[in-house]
Amino acid sequence: MEKPSLWNIFWTYILIGLQGWGGPTAQIQVIHEHAVEKKKWIDNERFRDAFAVCGMLPGPEAAELCMYVGYRQRGYLGGLLAGLGFMLPNFILITILAWAYFQYAATSNIAQGLLYGVKPAMVAIVLFSLYRIANKFGVLQDGKKIFITLFMLTLTFITQIDLILLLLVMGVVYMILVRSFNNKAFSVNSLPFLAIASVGTASIPTSLSLLFLKVGALSFGGAYTVLALLQFEAVDNYGWLTTEQYIDGLAINELTPGPLIMVAAFVGFAAYGFWGATLATFFIFLPAFLVVLLGAPYFDKIRENKKLKLYLTGVSAAVVGLIASFLIRLSLEVFIDWGSVVIAIIMLGLLFKFKWQIWQVFLLALALGTILIFL
Repeated sequence: MEKPSLWNIFWTYILIGLQGWGGPTAQIQVIHEHAVEKKKWIDNERFRDAFAVCGMLPGPEAAELCMYVGYRQRGYLGGLLAGLGFMLPNFILITILAWAYFQYAATSNIAQGLLYGVKPAMVAIVLFSLYRIANKFGVLQDGKKIFITLFMLTLTFITQIDLILLLLVMGVVYMILVRSFNNKAFSVNSLPFLAIASVGTASIPTSLSLLFLKVGALSFGGAYTVLALLQFEAVDNYGWLTTEQYIDGLAINELTPGPLIMVAAFVGFAAYGFWGATLATFFIFLPAFLVVLLGAPYFDKIRENKKLKLYLTGVSAAVVGLIASFLIRLSLEVFIDWGSVVIAIIMLGLLFKFKWQIWQVFLLALALGTILIFL
């Protein structure tokens, strides 16, 4: 087939970004429908293999798939424009909504009332996603992975060590466990460590850039890893926004189309206005762009690298513990009365039993919460 123009790729992924309701799974379905079935830009087998590799790598899987499809069609520039097109609509929406929130909604009883039902729905969705991620990584079926998950969960509550460093260390711990059980000599040659230091006394733009670069580089498991890391870093460590404001930002982000990782723009805006939102978005997506665009020719080798897969398996198990810790902290903040508990239970039932889409759950929660508050 004739190669699409760069504008065609960019515009196609802008439209896909505007349809990106309901989290990564729904977004990947939309991307597959356009790239494989309608446009035929990539065959189903190659799309499936790319999806498997993106699941191993840090960063938002949906955005990385867009970049990979664009790369397959028009090289590096095609991949760049596909990724930019997918994230641009959500960046603009979140930045505008962040401005409106901090200008008006943060102190508005009406706005807080509207968000009342969305917050417990967020708890239900994180729990649902945690269950799916744990199954995806095979945590519940492996005693060594369960150990890593529980170890990471415990450490998040009893230590002040940088969580990103802990994720890296958990990969090594898992390798030691596996090789000990298999009675093999342990070697750390070519393990993918990242030596990234935090600069506590740096300016806000510098701190923003370094933090979001670190988070983007270690966001194994996708958006929910980012949500957990930012809770600890942006709220607890830097104090750029309160826990309540952060939860409101998560709720606002869930109600807009696009990748959940774009909560970075909300946090960046809270810290440093428009330029903060821009810096946060640029640096949290930068590792994904570099990994996909530079690594795309080697996707097959990445998937077959046994040592890398073993290391990333340990990191992934630790990610489950990190998200579980985030879920506990989120629940303690959100469950302020029986109404919020009831809404969360209803949303869990709709997700697990009736297989509702995430955007449907949020709209119903918004309606239920509004009714409860104003009655």
